[in-house]
Amino acid sequence: MAILSIQSRVSYGYVGNSIAVPAIQAAGLEVWPLDTVSFSNHPGHGQFRGEVRPAAELEAQIDGLAALGVMDRLSAVLSGYLGLPETAGVVATAVDRTRASNPAAPFVLDPVIGDNGRHFVRDGVAEAICEKLLPRADILTPNLYELGVLCGAAIPDDADAISAAARKLIQDSRVMAVAVTGIQRSGMVSNLLVLENARFETMTPCLNRGFNGTGDLFAALLTAWFVRSGDIRSAFARAGGGLDAATRITEQAGRMELDLPAILKSLKTLHPATLLQGH
Repeated sequence: MAILSIQSRVSYGYVGNSIAVPAIQAAGLEVWPLDTVSFSNHPGHGQFRGEVRPAAELEAQIDGLAALGVMDRLSAVLSGYLGLPETAGVVATAVDRTRASNPAAPFVLDPVIGDNGRHFVRDGVAEAICEKLLPRADILTPNLYELGVLCGAAIPDDADAISAAARKLIQDSRVMAVAVTGIQRSGMVSNLLVLENARFETMTPCLNRGFNGTGDLFAALLTAWFVRSGDIRSAFARAGGGLDAATRITEQAGRMELDLPAILKSLKTLHPATLLQGH
């Protein structure tokens, strides 16, 4: 079983494929990275060097995989940060080619658009995600702001409102599950899994600071464990447990970037997060 992961790449720190690849491998699966950008570091540091990879170059790599005749080995496609609006078409092509060989292969869309009320992607990227990728997605992993972009309106920080918005996406598309991450309330951080007829929540204490790459790690673990188990609730619990361990380990180490070596070690004995069920 292999997962095609189409995301960013950085030299310093652990975001995009820099965290997704080792996390998926730690779950015992093969992963084929396709890097949408190659940066020195996460732009959140205030500066970076590097370049966005042209869509034609990424398309050529997909063609190369198809020419090898290995696309039928893929069990899932995961996408994250795109870099350019045109890259959404590359992801769509990859999903379509994967499903031509394996119609049951899930597409996990992490709609990296922005957070805390602002976009941090180029103009046109959000629209391309909504137009080309949302109709193909089986599982979504947005934060609250990104959920609002997908729905076309801001979503209040309320479990019932979030569930209603997510279920509207489920009703209007092929999406089967929406995992909304990083919801902060009353000193806690919540991740909310919304299905057609149920919802599940994990809650962990809010730490004093944020970390780059946590959403990418969550999406990677969710994808890997869903491929392994076929059970979205179990995969969500494992991803939530991994995310909680990652942030606590990094906080204790006093690091700015995720403490990847220690995180990977912890994943070997990971305990799934406790799920709180709602409707």
